[in-house]
Amino acid sequence: MSFDVFLTKFLAGMPAESNRDAVLAVLNKAKFQGPDEHGFYVVEFADGHSVEFSAGGLQGEGEFNDCAFHIRGMSPDLVRFVFEIAKAGDMVMMPATEDFVPILSLPGQQNELPKELAENEIPPVLCGSPEELWSLLSGGYEGWKKYRDQVVGDNRDP
Repeated sequence: MSFDVFLTKFLAGMPAESNRDAVLAVLNKAKFQGPDEHGFYVVEFADGHSVEFSAGGLQGEGEFNDCAFHIRGMSPDLVRFVFEIAKAGDMVMMPATEDFVPILSLPGQQNELPKELAENEIPPVLCGSPEELWSLLSGGYEGWKKYRDQVVGDNRDP
């Protein structure tokens, strides 16, 4: 069970090929294992946190237009990594939250979104820094943690 953030590049309302070399350059600066046969990496950060990074097609010849982060513990290093991957790949961040809002990593992305995302109940928001991304993701992450704790029967947090 994880708090998931999906990233996709859009062009004229459709998923489009992302810059795999730029995304690989960000990944290669990190400490990671993988990919496994399903395109999953485990990225480890200096602060002790890690994240599963699903990026099928990143290495190889297949299409690479999206990826995902399966988060079990948030940290500033992890959020910075998500932000850097999104910017490098010109990708829109879409956290799996109840109050879903598309998070733009670059200004021009607004014009490339599919109609249903551009006209979302909560309008897309441009994120300019890892600190802003932390603010945008933290509420959804906290909601996920409460749900997770309820499901697994962990009642430590009131």
